[in-house]
Amino acid sequence: MKQNLLIIAQKVDQNDDHRGFFIDWLKEFGKNFKEVNVITLATGTHNFPSNIRIYSLGKERGDSKLIQAVRFYKYLFHFVPNADGIFAHASPIFVIASWPAAFLFRKKIVLWYLHRSVTWKLKLAEKMCYKIVTASKESLGFKSDKVFETGHGINVGMFKTERSWESKAVLNLLTVGRVTPIKNLETLIKAVSILRDKEIKFHLKIVGQPAMPNDYAYQEKLKQTVQDSGLSDEVEFVGFVPYSELSRYYKEADVFVNLLSRGGIDKALLEAMASGCLVLTSNTIAGKYLGHYSNRLIFKHGDPKNLSENLLALKKLTNEDKIDVSTFLTRSVSNTHRLENVITKITSLL
Repeated sequence: MKQNLLIIAQKVDQNDDHRGFFIDWLKEFGKNFKEVNVITLATGTHNFPSNIRIYSLGKERGDSKLIQAVRFYKYLFHFVPNADGIFAHASPIFVIASWPAAFLFRKKIVLWYLHRSVTWKLKLAEKMCYKIVTASKESLGFKSDKVFETGHGINVGMFKTERSWESKAVLNLLTVGRVTPIKNLETLIKAVSILRDKEIKFHLKIVGQPAMPNDYAYQEKLKQTVQDSGLSDEVEFVGFVPYSELSRYYKEADVFVNLLSRGGIDKALLEAMASGCLVLTSNTIAGKYLGHYSNRLIFKHGDPKNLSENLLALKKLTNEDKIDVSTFLTRSVSNTHRLENVITKITSLL
């Protein structure tokens, strides 16, 4: 077991819908290091073993950026000398800000990064860090010998559930994530409208909320489409769900739908697979995790008719076939994106 790890993160809060998963990451790091110190911009609800300590810069209290910066360097120069390494989560600026201390005390910085946008901050951070770890190389629009693929880090145990595939009167559908145009939710609404016209009973839950001003306008447009299509009883905009409560929605769903185009693998898709939920995605990159079921589980991006046909085909599968697909999906995530394996890989770099 290694001695001491310094982590720099954006937020530590088990109820945050976007970053709540990081609680499990910290607990897993705590199994690999005797001491884990976390500098975070903001903190919320959490409960950790005694060897994991959280130090907030005060963003949640509204403290000024100057005060936050002073606190950051106070913590940084206190913890870096005795750290085995620095793990910067999801933000290149953490690498840039911590590099002086890392250079002075000869410590490695490992950056976790997923976004496909390539900014000057990322380019500079790449020069300063030891490695850039990412879920899959498709998650980055950035080429570098420092990029190291680890998997997404899914807490399979949190999502795994025993399922009954007995025939149901209503097909329970789910999609999870930020409500934004890139998620292409209008295709899903059009697809379920086709199912309704075929007299297929279903209930769709859209879990997630807007984040940017344009996202709110997009959500209102979607709601208006649902109302105009007479789908208000079948389509539910659930809104914000704390990450700690998210697994229940996966476990209640029969089919999870992911509408992103080609690119990095959406974590929500993997969480659904971990729960044993049947999935449909328009991201062809996901095919390597769907195995010989890819033809059944990948639909044409932006094509509601094709999506509706795939939904209907999954509904018509025998119970035995549903069990086979479900079991394969859970095993696939466990083999390629399991949290324990990802943290072990990152720890080995530090």
